Amino acid sequence: MKLTPLWLALCSLPVLACGPDGCETPLTLQLTAAQCHLNGLPFLSPDNDTRTNLALLLADEQAFSLPGGALPLPFRVDELISPAVGDTAPAGPDPLLALAASLGIEAATTEAAITRAGSWSEGRCISNNPVSAEAFLQALVQTPALTASDRSQLASQRLAMLGQCGQAQDAAESMPQGESKTAPLSAAAKGFADYLTASQHFYQGELAQADALFSALAEQDQPWLKETADYMKIRVALNQSQQSAFDDWGSLDRSQIDQAQLQRCEQLITDYRTRYPQGRYLDSATGLLRRLAWFKGDNELLASHYLQASQQQSEPDLVNEIDLKLLMQPGFTGSATMPMLTLVQDLRRLRIHDSWDEWQPLLAAEIGKQAPQFARHAPWLAYLEQSSRYYLAKDYAAVVAAAPALANGPLNNLAFSQQVLKGMALAAQQQWAKAEQQWRALLANQPTPLQDQLLQLALAMTLERAGQLEQVFAKESPIKSDHYRIPLLEYVAPAPLLRRMARDETASEPLRQRASYTLSYKQLTHGDYQGFLQDVAGAPPAAPFNWQGSQGYQCPALTEVVATLAKAPGTPRALNCLGEFFLAQGLDWDPLLHRPGADTLAGSQDLFAGKQRSRLDWYQQVIANPKAAKDDKAYALYRAINCYAPSGSNGCGSQDLPVSQRKAWFNTLKQQHGASQWAKQLKYYW
Repeated sequence: MKLTPLWLALCSLPVLACGPDGCETPLTLQLTAAQCHLNGLPFLSPDNDTRTNLALLLADEQAFSLPGGALPLPFRVDELISPAVGDTAPAGPDPLLALAASLGIEAATTEAAITRAGSWSEGRCISNNPVSAEAFLQALVQTPALTASDRSQLASQRLAMLGQCGQAQDAAESMPQGESKTAPLSAAAKGFADYLTASQHFYQGELAQADALFSALAEQDQPWLKETADYMKIRVALNQSQQSAFDDWGSLDRSQIDQAQLQRCEQLITDYRTRYPQGRYLDSATGLLRRLAWFKGDNELLASHYLQASQQQSEPDLVNEIDLKLLMQPGFTGSATMPMLTLVQDLRRLRIHDSWDEWQPLLAAEIGKQAPQFARHAPWLAYLEQSSRYYLAKDYAAVVAAAPALANGPLNNLAFSQQVLKGMALAAQQQWAKAEQQWRALLANQPTPLQDQLLQLALAMTLERAGQLEQVFAKESPIKSDHYRIPLLEYVAPAPLLRRMARDETASEPLRQRASYTLSYKQLTHGDYQGFLQDVAGAPPAAPFNWQGSQGYQCPALTEVVATLAKAPGTPRALNCLGEFFLAQGLDWDPLLHRPGADTLAGSQDLFAGKQRSRLDWYQQVIANPKAAKDDKAYALYRAINCYAPSGSNGCGSQDLPVSQRKAWFNTLKQQHGASQWAKQLKYYW
C-alpha cells in the first residue's frame, strides 16, 4: 500500500478558525502551519506553538517544570505551561481570613473584600490583591508600638481598599470614617495611615500625590514601611513613564514614553537592589528591568534579562512573557545573548508556510551563518540541521544517518527530539520494521509520561501502516491509551477485531462500548446483516440499535428489519425501513462516516469487509427495483428527494446528484404515484 509521507496531515482551516469552532487537530506527528491553534507535541517540532518549544528547552535547563503526568496528544499549549488548578492539591483557607480575625475583623468583612478582589483587574490594579493586603496586616502585627485599636482600624481600611481601583468615590465611601466612630490613631500609626493614603492615590491613578507620600514614607524608621515605600516609588515612576504610551487597544507607542521618568525608574531599581540585596520585592524589582528594556526596544538587553531570570528560578509566566515580548515581535529572528530563542524562531521558520504567514522560511545557508551563536550549544545546532534535512530537504536517509546512537536511560527533550525525528524519517521511507524498532526501543527507555504518549501514537501509526493492527491490541502491547486505540477501532478495524474488543473484559468500558457500537453500525452500513443478528443475539446492542419501529411508514423493530434483509438483501420495504431507522436515530452524520485524513492515525484503508452504503443508496436501490410495490417506491422517492432539503446538499449520503435528477424523481413521484400520501406531502424538490 503506497502512501504519501506518513506524518503529513492537512487541516483545511486557518489557525484562527480551528479548534472547537472549526476542526480538531489530527492525531499525527507532523502538521502544517495552519494546524488548529498550533496544538503541541512533546518534542521540538516546527509545528508546535513557539511557547511549547521554549518550555521544552527551558525544562532541559532546569528552568521550567513540565507537567508530571500524561497529556493526550496533541495538547493545548496552556495545558503544558499552565496546568489547571485541579491538577494540584486543593487550596486551603485564605490565610488573610485568620490574620484579619486576629486583628478583630469579622469574617464576613474579610470574605467580602476577598470576593471584590477576585474581580478582573489589570495594570497597576493587579497588585491590589489579598497577598499585598496580607503583607500589610503582617506588618501591623509585627509593629509593637501600635495599639490594638490602631491595628483594627488600619486593617479594616486596607481590606476596604481591596477591589477598589480607579474608583475614587466608591473607595472613599467604603473607607471607615474613623474618628466619629472609633478612637483616634496613635502617633505610631501615622506612617501606616499615610501609606494607605498613598496607595489609594496610586490605585486611583493620582501618581504625583502618590509619589510625594511614598517619598516621605521612605524616610520612615519602620522597616516594612521604609522598604515598601522605596519599592512603590519604582512602580509610581514606571506608571508615570507609560501614561501616554499605550493606545485604547493596548499597543505600545515608544515615542510617547516619558524618558525622564523611565531613567528615574531605572535608577530607583538600582538603588533598591543595592539597598535591599535580600529585599522582599527584589524579584519584582528585577522583573521590572525587563519591562524597561522592552520600553527601550532593546531586544538583546531584554533577552539578557530573560536569560538571567531563567537561570535563577522557574517562573510560570516567563514563557508567555518571552513569547509576547520577543518571539511574537515582527522581525525578531533570534538573540546572540540567548541562542535558545534563535533555535525556537528557526524551528518556527521550518514550518510549511502559507501566504498569510509573515515569517520567511529558513534557508540552509542561514543555519551555517548562525553557527557562532550555537558555539556553546553544539547539540542545538545539530538538531536544527537535522530538522532542516527532514522538513526542508526531505532527505530522510540523511536524517537517519545523522541521528546519534540511542543512549540508555531517560532522555531530555532535545535528545528525545533527535530520536523522534529519526523514527519519523524511517516512517517517511516506509521502513516500517525499523520505525517500529525505534519506537519500541524508546518506549523501553524510561520515557516521561509526556514522551510515552507520543511514542504510543507513533507506534500505533506505524503498526497500522505496516498492516499489523492486531499488535496494537495485543495483551503485551505498550499502546495502552484509548485515545489512540479507539480511532483505530472506529475507522480501520475489521469485524473480528471489533467483536473481540467489544467482549474483552480487560479493556475499558468506553473502548468496549465504542467497539460494540462501531461493529453494529458498520454491519448495517456494509450489509453484514447476518453478522448483526448473531452479535445482538449474544449481547444487548448499543442503545441506538434498540429501535422498535415507526408508525408513519409502517416499520417493525430493527432486528426484524435486518432479519428480512439477511434473507433477501434487496427487499424494498426493509431497505426503506433501514433508512427510516437511520433517520429516526440521527445516524446520517455519525462521526464514523467522516474518516480521518489519509496521513493521520486511523487514516489507512478500512479493513471492514464490504462496501459502505448510506440511506440514499438504499432509497436508490428501491427506486431502481421494478418489482418494488408502489407505496414503497413512492416512499423511497419522497425520502431521496428530501435528502437534499432544504439546502440542496445531500444530508443522508456522500452522493452529489444534480438538480435534474431530483427534478426527475419529483416528476416520477407526482406522475406515477400522485395518489400516495408521499406525493401529496412533497411540494418542492431541492
